Amino acid sequence: MRWIGSLLLSFLLAPHWVQSRLDINYKGVINTKNTVLWSPLDVPCNESLCTGPLSEIYCHGEILQNAWQFGLQKLCPGDKLRIPAAEVLEKFDKLKYPMRIDDFQAFCKENFEQVNYLEVVNLTDWDIEPKFLKEITNQKHKWKRLARQFTSDVLRHPDMYPLLPVQNPFIVPGGRFDVYFYWDTYWIIKGLLVSKMYETTKGIIDNFSSLVVTLGFIPNSGNIQLTRRSQPPLFPHMIWEYTKATSTFDRKWMESMEMEMKFWEKNRTVEVEGHTLFAYRTLSNCPRPENFRGDYQIGMNSSDPSGVWRSISSACESGWDFSSRWMQSNNTADLSSIHTDQIVPVDLNVIIAKNYIILASYSDHFRSFDKAAVYRKKFDQLSEAIQKTFWDDKKGAWFDYDLPTKKKNLNFYPSNAYPLMLPGFEKYSAKVEGYMKSSGALNYAGGIPSSLPANSVQQWDFPNVWAPNQHFVIQSFLASNCSFLQQEAKKQAASFIETVYNGIYNPVGVVGGGVWEKYDARSTGGAPGAGGEYIVQEGFGWTNGAVLDLIWTFRHDQHERQEKSEEIENVTLNKSQQSSLVYVAGGFCAIVAITVLAKGLISRKNQNRRGDDLESSALLVGDDDDDQDEL
Repeated sequence: MRWIGSLLLSFLLAPHWVQSRLDINYKGVINTKNTVLWSPLDVPCNESLCTGPLSEIYCHGEILQNAWQFGLQKLCPGDKLRIPAAEVLEKFDKLKYPMRIDDFQAFCKENFEQVNYLEVVNLTDWDIEPKFLKEITNQKHKWKRLARQFTSDVLRHPDMYPLLPVQNPFIVPGGRFDVYFYWDTYWIIKGLLVSKMYETTKGIIDNFSSLVVTLGFIPNSGNIQLTRRSQPPLFPHMIWEYTKATSTFDRKWMESMEMEMKFWEKNRTVEVEGHTLFAYRTLSNCPRPENFRGDYQIGMNSSDPSGVWRSISSACESGWDFSSRWMQSNNTADLSSIHTDQIVPVDLNVIIAKNYIILASYSDHFRSFDKAAVYRKKFDQLSEAIQKTFWDDKKGAWFDYDLPTKKKNLNFYPSNAYPLMLPGFEKYSAKVEGYMKSSGALNYAGGIPSSLPANSVQQWDFPNVWAPNQHFVIQSFLASNCSFLQQEAKKQAASFIETVYNGIYNPVGVVGGGVWEKYDARSTGGAPGAGGEYIVQEGFGWTNGAVLDLIWTFRHDQHERQEKSEEIENVTLNKSQQSSLVYVAGGFCAIVAITVLAKGLISRKNQNRRGDDLESSALLVGDDDDDQDEL
């Protein structure tokens, strides 16, 4: 209550302050052009977005809130503390309300600094002309573009940075996403393994393994503001891909996988009619620090602010932030209807079921046969729960389950087909074929959209197509026993590859060429997707990795299947039809030359590469866009 006396005194002695803007209007909208704050902001929540000594500076509390109200959120708090966190908080407590912007800026300048906490790193297993690329002509290999490691100062003084540092180099997604991210890394690893960059891959897996040992799970990102939520638990998938490629089994990885699964079993389970399933349910129930203003407004305009903020955080944990999947009545006009933690999603349960298979196989390798039997039983139980809870025999697909309504969400999402990736589920392929044909999702030239019907402005909805969804749908189709779905997998691979290619070399509209985080499914023109809280980002880790894996997958497939049917859409490479897919824009990665044979989809083009100036190590990451704090 230290501010009350100051507030009363200000009305008596400084009447000109009364003319300053009020910090909050009657709808709970934060005005970011304040020059004076009269009192602390009331934020009705009690579970922060992070824990530890830095949490009251970077994840909740008056420093963060005031920075947003003054419009200084991009500068304060800064990248690094100048003094220990406890001393920063002591100094802030000496500031009084009403608080002038000049006084707050002086405090920020005195206690924080803007520094580079990442540095470019040379990957020791990076090869400018790896052998596998000799079979993909006219290419450049640029994984190193977004290879990063934490600076030595971060590793020596982790208590002074709002980061979770790791020892080994890693690959950042690109754009505003400037540290490691959890589920992005699965598709990055897929591409690294195609590139035979085993040392880099092993280092990344070791990084995640160490995080599990420290935290008990893998956080959303290396930024502490995102560390109380996870993301789709693909860590065992990463390990299994590496093991398949190298025949390497590591006992400490086995222990880390088990520890992570225990976290999900303890903290992310729900009961549905006698079956145990998994859902995204974070503990934090406060506005996100990275989008405080938008979250605050949404929450304060609802009847349950902390519940809304918890569901927003849970949606971020899903990776689908945001989508109609998480809204009441699938209505995205009002984000305050979000209730992610009350929805049981198909894809999360498929991922964890596959994790149990991987754990069983790892246990077999180490001759822990009793443990392997336990994991196979868990797989069987979860598989049964998936089928009983999500399957709609009339529709012919699996659908998310809404706990409050006890109903399935019958809208189309690519995840509706993901259970085909599980052993034993291929017997439903014929029904899924009918569903996919009737859904309308196969009617788009650039790939499978993230949702249908098209009634949303969120980025994980129509018309956007995302590499993770496209890759998993293709894997689902390939795992079926249905020739139509297998052919559709090849067609979808061709469509997405062409879309990415055109996004580089034939950019649409005023946006320059690049490899995007998401695309418009309505054409193969390569137009980037839109919607969401920020402008579309270019880079992009999972797009590069997924495309490279698709090209390599279907390159091998051609030798096995090219004589089976002339109707199969062929995306493989041959001598007569070749095109190059090269990622050379502000990011790291891409490799590739592609051929799309069917109907002359892509004509051979000679493209000028961008200037060598993009190689500059000064281009660490893209700057945050001006709209990052908007909804």
